[in-house]
Amino acid sequence: MLSRAQVLRAGISDRVIARLCRQRWLQVAPGVYSVRDEPSWLGWAWAGLLIGGPGSVLGLAAAGHLNQLMPAPDQLAIWVGEHRQVRTRWPWHFIRGQRIGVGSPPRTDRIRTILDLAAVQPSDALLNLLSEAVGRRGVTPSVVLDALAQLPRHPRRKLLIEVLGDVTAGVRSPLERRFLRDVERAHGLPVAERQESPSGRHQVDAWYREFGVVAELDGRAFHEGRNRFRDFERDNRHALLSLTTLRYGWNDTINNPCSVARQLVAMFRLHGWTRVPKSCPRCANRPWP
Repeated sequence: MLSRAQVLRAGISDRVIARLCRQRWLQVAPGVYSVRDEPSWLGWAWAGLLIGGPGSVLGLAAAGHLNQLMPAPDQLAIWVGEHRQVRTRWPWHFIRGQRIGVGSPPRTDRIRTILDLAAVQPSDALLNLLSEAVGRRGVTPSVVLDALAQLPRHPRRKLLIEVLGDVTAGVRSPLERRFLRDVERAHGLPVAERQESPSGRHQVDAWYREFGVVAELDGRAFHEGRNRFRDFERDNRHALLSLTTLRYGWNDTINNPCSVARQLVAMFRLHGWTRVPKSCPRCANRPWP
């Protein structure tokens, strides 16, 4: 990608630029040219930075992709400073605001990207983002919280702290978060160990070690092929360790969390649990036995 200003500084006239555009170059925006027929995603990103001008920085999902937190987005968000207004649109989204850029192409750093995305993403997408950052990219939750504390305002501060706490507890998917919130916490059940490996080979979603119970959660409607047999192998291996595996999907967890809680309580009581669970608002009129 080249801007007209760059080309003119190299001693190439507007007349030559016009000829190159007819013969070889592609004009992707006024004063911005691609030397390829079909720009790559990175090429579109550089084009947006050239349009935005000096100090422009890639942000939001575009920065998330460059920071290895998410797939490449179709639209590229670019911070262009407080006083610049850019009207060029798709595939760019220009944002008036100041950000510090790192790397090449310049983008917001990983922590600032997380904070910016947390302001606009729904809770499930935010959970996926934080799971990737903490679970696979080595981001420390305390670093995110410290950076959040430095911001005078954040529109979703409470949600970010809440989701980050769930990720710190081992939650790695929206389904696991709903299980933690609507089944375990809502009914006062014992706290499971998450992302641990009872057999030393397979990590599990929730392990109630004291009661020999494993809860596996899967958002897929069904398993096929190798994944299905991997589940069999895992369950059989846990059975050899005298562990009982209970499996739940979206329908169980979202629509029948109280029934899931009752099944878990029944298993816990077989292994000596004597406490009385809490009644959540959905099951308040149905007393626990």
